[in-house]
Amino acid sequence: MTTPVRLPCDTIVFASTQRTGSTALATTLSASNVTRQTYEWFGHGTFDKVIRHFMPEFHELPETKTDLQRYVQAIRDTDAASGLPVSLMLHMYQFDFLRDLGLTRLEELFGNCLYVYNYRGDVYYQAVSLHIAIQTQQWVSSQERRAEPRYDFEKIDGLVNWISQDCENWLTYFRENSIVPFYAAYERFAQNPRAATQLLLDWLGLPDQRIGTTPLQRQATQLNGEFYHRYLAECGTRRLSQNT
Repeated sequence: MTTPVRLPCDTIVFASTQRTGSTALATTLSASNVTRQTYEWFGHGTFDKVIRHFMPEFHELPETKTDLQRYVQAIRDTDAASGLPVSLMLHMYQFDFLRDLGLTRLEELFGNCLYVYNYRGDVYYQAVSLHIAIQTQQWVSSQERRAEPRYDFEKIDGLVNWISQDCENWLTYFRENSIVPFYAAYERFAQNPRAATQLLLDWLGLPDQRIGTTPLQRQATQLNGEFYHRYLAECGTRRLSQNT
């Protein structure tokens, strides 16, 4: 039997903004036996049950750096015997929370890291997707939709600016810390998940690794396209009116 190849890292960081397919790619890597079970450790709305899973005495996110260190260590100790690295799904607003507790580099808590930068080539479509998810609270396909979304130009436009700034912040972090991440385009994964995963496995030095599957499905519907084209049309109309 061939001995499984183990990555020379403690953590694979899926550095992303929301609605970039980071959860689908991370869970695919976990299903492929490359990382341990995937959690969004600092996700709003889900952190309560995650924290109670690792540290029953916590009912909210850690409030001090000491508590943060204990929380992260508890996660890293879970299934450590597997020898697999943990995966950390992290949006920039969550990284800001860590920095508020005094963290400057992720390696301070998560050991040797490899970075996967999840991004979307079309930030406008990404903003529309996020606008819909915020209203429906359906962040992954396995969740129930809680409300029907309504189009709002101002809110979508604000999300475009927010996402763009967060992307720039990630790129600045990489540049300032001499990090060369793997660039994982959402569009590539959505078109061919297996081929996109294979590119990542090749980058990780695991070209022969068996590729597992994620139960998550793409959530975009006709409504995403309608909101998207409506937003672009309104952008053009407003720009034209400003120039006259």
